[in-house]
Amino acid sequence: MTENEKRGRTEQRQVTRRHLVFYLRVFDGMSSRVVGHLIDISSKGLMLLCDEPVALNEEYRLRMRLPLEIIDTDEIVFKSVSRWCRPDDNPDFYITGFQIEDLDSESERAISSLIEEFGFSD
Repeated sequence: MTENEKRGRTEQRQVTRRHLVFYLRVFDGMSSRVVGHLIDISSKGLMLLCDEPVALNEEYRLRMRLPLEIIDTDEIVFKSVSRWCRPDDNPDFYITGFQIEDLDSESERAISSLIEEFGFSD
Protein backbone atom coordinates (compact mmCIF):
# COMPACT_ATOMS: atom_id res chain seq x y z
CA MET A 1 0.00 0.00 0.00
CA THR A 2 1.38 3.43 -0.94
CA GLU A 3 1.68 6.28 1.55
CA ASN A 4 -1.17 8.14 -0.22
CA GLU A 5 -3.43 5.09 0.02
CA LYS A 6 -2.64 4.82 3.72
CA ARG A 7 -3.83 8.39 4.13
CA GLY A 8 -7.02 7.67 2.19
CA ARG A 9 -6.04 9.66 -0.90
CA THR A 10 -5.58 8.43 -4.41
CA GLU A 11 -2.85 9.79 -6.63
CA GLN A 12 -4.34 12.10 -9.28
CA ARG A 13 -1.14 13.65 -10.56
CA GLN A 14 -0.52 13.06 -14.26
CA VAL A 15 2.77 14.95 -14.57
CA THR A 16 5.81 13.71 -12.67
CA ARG A 17 7.03 16.17 -10.10
CA ARG A 18 10.69 16.62 -9.27
CA HIS A 19 12.16 17.36 -5.87
CA LEU A 20 14.77 20.11 -5.80
CA VAL A 21 18.19 20.00 -4.17
CA PHE A 22 17.30 23.17 -2.22
CA TYR A 23 14.12 24.94 -1.17
CA LEU A 24 13.27 28.13 -3.06
CA ARG A 25 11.15 30.70 -1.27
CA VAL A 26 7.76 31.34 -2.88
CA PHE A 27 6.14 34.72 -2.23
CA ASP A 28 2.67 36.14 -2.49
CA GLY A 29 2.76 37.84 -5.90
CA MET A 30 1.23 41.03 -4.52
CA SER A 31 3.56 41.47 -1.52
CA SER A 32 6.84 40.30 -0.10
CA ARG A 33 5.15 37.81 2.27
CA VAL A 34 6.66 34.33 2.04
CA VAL A 35 3.91 31.77 1.34
CA GLY A 36 6.25 28.80 1.68
CA HIS A 37 9.34 26.98 0.47
CA LEU A 38 9.26 24.91 -2.69
CA ILE A 39 9.52 21.16 -2.10
CA ASP A 40 8.69 19.87 -5.57
CA ILE A 41 7.41 21.20 -8.86
CA SER A 42 6.13 20.36 -12.33
CA SER A 43 4.66 22.50 -15.09
CA LYS A 44 1.20 21.69 -13.66
CA GLY A 45 1.72 22.14 -9.93
CA LEU A 46 3.94 22.61 -6.94
CA MET A 47 4.15 21.58 -3.31
CA LEU A 48 5.17 24.06 -0.63
CA LEU A 49 6.29 23.73 2.96
CA CYS A 50 4.38 26.50 4.78
CA ASP A 51 4.46 27.97 8.29
CA GLU A 52 0.67 28.31 8.36
CA PRO A 53 -2.24 26.34 6.88
CA VAL A 54 -3.41 27.56 3.47
CA ALA A 55 -7.11 27.94 2.62
CA LEU A 56 -8.28 25.38 0.06
CA ASN A 57 -9.51 26.17 -3.46
CA GLU A 58 -8.29 29.77 -3.24
CA GLU A 59 -6.61 31.46 -6.19
CA TYR A 60 -3.13 32.80 -5.51
CA ARG A 61 -0.72 34.85 -7.52
CA LEU A 62 2.65 33.39 -6.58
CA ARG A 63 6.12 34.76 -7.24
CA MET A 64 9.23 32.59 -7.22
CA ARG A 65 12.78 33.97 -7.33
CA LEU A 66 15.00 31.77 -9.44
CA PRO A 67 18.69 30.84 -9.08
CA LEU A 68 21.12 32.70 -11.33
CA GLU A 69 21.68 29.59 -13.43
CA ILE A 70 18.11 29.69 -14.81
CA ILE A 71 17.40 31.17 -18.23
CA ASP A 72 17.12 34.94 -18.78
CA THR A 73 14.90 35.76 -15.80
CA ASP A 74 15.36 36.08 -12.07
CA GLU A 75 11.76 35.39 -11.09
CA ILE A 76 8.43 34.16 -12.39
CA VAL A 77 4.91 35.13 -11.37
CA PHE A 78 2.01 32.78 -11.98
CA LYS A 79 -1.57 32.03 -10.96
CA SER A 80 -2.30 28.93 -8.95
CA VAL A 81 -5.07 27.38 -6.90
CA SER A 82 -4.52 25.69 -3.53
CA ARG A 83 -5.82 22.12 -3.82
CA TRP A 84 -4.86 20.48 -0.54
CA CYS A 85 -3.15 21.28 2.75
CA ARG A 86 -2.10 18.96 5.57
CA PRO A 87 0.15 19.08 8.62
CA ASP A 88 3.76 18.11 7.93
CA ASP A 89 5.51 15.39 9.94
CA ASN A 90 6.97 18.32 11.86
CA PRO A 91 3.88 19.81 13.57
CA ASP A 92 5.25 23.35 13.18
CA PHE A 93 4.70 23.23 9.39
CA TYR A 94 2.09 22.44 6.73
CA ILE A 95 2.47 20.95 3.27
CA THR A 96 0.28 22.48 0.58
CA GLY A 97 -0.34 21.45 -3.03
CA PHE A 98 -1.04 24.09 -5.68
CA GLN A 99 -2.27 23.62 -9.22
CA ILE A 100 -0.61 26.06 -11.64
CA GLU A 101 -2.95 27.86 -14.03
CA ASP A 102 -2.27 29.90 -17.17
CA LEU A 103 1.50 29.45 -17.22
CA ASP A 104 3.07 31.52 -20.00
CA SER A 105 5.74 29.99 -22.22
CA GLU A 106 8.63 31.92 -20.61
CA SER A 107 7.63 30.74 -17.13
CA GLU A 108 7.18 27.18 -18.39
CA ARG A 109 10.71 27.26 -19.86
CA ALA A 110 12.06 28.63 -16.56
CA ILE A 111 10.37 25.82 -14.60
CA SER A 112 11.72 23.22 -17.05
CA SER A 113 15.20 24.67 -16.68
CA LEU A 114 14.86 24.70 -12.88
CA ILE A 115 13.85 21.04 -12.90
CA GLU A 116 16.70 20.06 -15.26
CA GLU A 117 19.38 21.94 -13.32
CA PHE A 118 18.31 21.27 -9.74
CA GLY A 119 15.73 18.48 -9.74
CA PHE A 120 15.97 14.84 -8.79
CA SER A 121 13.56 11.91 -8.67
CA ASP A 122 12.88 9.69 -5.68
